[in-house]
Amino acid sequence: MRMVRVPRLDRNVSAIGFGCASLGSRISAADGQRAIARAIDLGVSWFDVAPPYGDGHAEALLGQGLRGRRDKVVVCTKFGIAAPQVSFAARLIRPAARQVVATIPALRRVASRARATGARAAIDPATIETSVARSLQSLGTDYIDVLALHDPSQDDAANDAIFDVLRRLVDKGYIRAVSVAGAPDSIIAAARSAQPIDIAQFPDMPLTNAAPLLRSRLPAPQPMFVTHSVFGAAGAIARIDGSRQLRIAAIAEQYGIDASNAAQDLPLRFAFSNNPDGVVIISMFDISHMERNIAASTAEPTPGFALAVRRALASTPAHAAVP
Repeated sequence: MRMVRVPRLDRNVSAIGFGCASLGSRISAADGQRAIARAIDLGVSWFDVAPPYGDGHAEALLGQGLRGRRDKVVVCTKFGIAAPQVSFAARLIRPAARQVVATIPALRRVASRARATGARAAIDPATIETSVARSLQSLGTDYIDVLALHDPSQDDAANDAIFDVLRRLVDKGYIRAVSVAGAPDSIIAAARSAQPIDIAQFPDMPLTNAAPLLRSRLPAPQPMFVTHSVFGAAGAIARIDGSRQLRIAAIAEQYGIDASNAAQDLPLRFAFSNNPDGVVIISMFDISHMERNIAASTAEPTPGFALAVRRALASTPAHAAVP
């Protein structure tokens, strides 16, 4: 397992993180526990969760999966989006819905759009400590390694009162590091307000260019990056015009990526190359997918690969040499 350093926590963690957004909703408790156990056995040590994940069940299920192994992992949870209110009827039909989606995978996107995601509103500093207390109880732990503002507005990300509460929680030992998990503009707003961000978490895909943007806009010392949504642009990449498809195919060949596996391997290679010193979060409850993703994470990031992919996807091809 390739490891990266988390300066604020003074420890190394796996370069690949385990995303728990579907734990307890699309993924059953039993399947989730098996996946968590296997991930830890394979060396994964970063787990990402939040109160609304898994219809509000993910934190508790993750806590159960970490019993006896809590010290081996880093847990990032969040605040700012409440757990969704799921009706009794919806809870009853959830197992059947999982079975239908497993049988007809094309329905997964429809099911995801129909799923409740929790209430999103301006963050009230007075509610933060209560949210943290609930997360501690759900996770069955007495500390949270990383606490993140969950998809904050730019105003929330620059709010001194919010960060005053977070500093108090660090002083009390309830949390050990502070993160902003959201859009690059919110991360930049927090940095411009001189807020103490240890970790910046954001979606990073070949078509968005988020990591290079933040590297160019954030002052030193920069926070550690945690990126996600590596496969989110797969559909968009599949729809690009023929000339860019040819350029992507040439990049895959140049870097030894099997064309038959390029839809998965190219985004993975991009993610680790574009965030070489941070963590890439992937939802990976299928064991075969998990093993494939972890194998990709063990390789040293390829210099120049992410830049080559971004240039290949540009509407106008760049003629400068790729390092």
